[in-house]
Amino acid sequence: MKKLTAFLFILSAVLCTFIISGCDEDVTNPTNVQVTQITANGSLAATSSTQASGTLVIADQNNNPITGLTSQNVTVNLVWGNMAQTGSSVTCTVLIQSLSQSGKNIAVATTMDYSGSMETGGYNSTASKYQQILDMENGVKTFVNALGANDICEIIKFDSYVEVFQTFTNSKQALINAVDSVGWFGGSTALYQSIYTGVQDLASISSSLYARAVVAFTDGGENASSVDFNTMIRTANANAVPVYTIGLFDSSYHSTPPGLKYYAEKTLVDIADSTGGFYFYAPNASELVQIYNSISGQLTNAYTITIT
Repeated sequence: MKKLTAFLFILSAVLCTFIISGCDEDVTNPTNVQVTQITANGSLAATSSTQASGTLVIADQNNNPITGLTSQNVTVNLVWGNMAQTGSSVTCTVLIQSLSQSGKNIAVATTMDYSGSMETGGYNSTASKYQQILDMENGVKTFVNALGANDICEIIKFDSYVEVFQTFTNSKQALINAVDSVGWFGGSTALYQSIYTGVQDLASISSSLYARAVVAFTDGGENASSVDFNTMIRTANANAVPVYTIGLFDSSYHSTPPGLKYYAEKTLVDIADSTGGFYFYAPNASELVQIYNSISGQLTNAYTITIT
């Protein structure tokens, strides 16, 4: 490996640092592309006074998942109180398992943007929808079709308002029907409210049975939610739910690293970074299918992590 990236979690007042190490032959990415960088992120919640658990996602420079990690590849250091000022920490015991090893399935709340700005790309009279909306829906349907037989998903649509079109189910047909259904959309962008709704719904799904996440898509900035940014983030972190964000923006608003030019892109980066998810930039709607495929691959190849 040429570069290893550590990642951080905030767990109450405790700072938890994870260092991914060891690049033996069993640690690979499914595409067999040479790995030059590892990025790790995820979410943690306390399960007792002496234990925390959550989900860990490891990806390479192309957002492909890294598989084959074991507990020997991860070092965990906890810092709390005045320890941060002195530079001291406590090394913990960590257990890393793949989802199949832990017996967990996936539970995902998807949020879909139907605000007025999505009405672009030409109108498809057969589908009675704009092409950009159809591209978003095709991306979500690709994600749904990639789910395992026991994975569950929820479909949330929003403009100025938020509505759950399909509660959690493993029925792919029910989910696709919800994606295809037409609502009364075209208003503003209640992004925070949609994510908050997904997190709250996931809070009722057992974290011992499912690796949980929100996948949130938008083509613009938040301007309609009754929930503020900090409340949304606190709720996601309190429930150990990572939020994946997808931003469909004109290239003139995008920067490398993302978020330096456009406030809306920075917001999506901050949401993902603050909750343990990943941000994906879409320069055009036709790339959404590939992005949803990448997210599906990361979640399918995620790890459960237990710290004691």
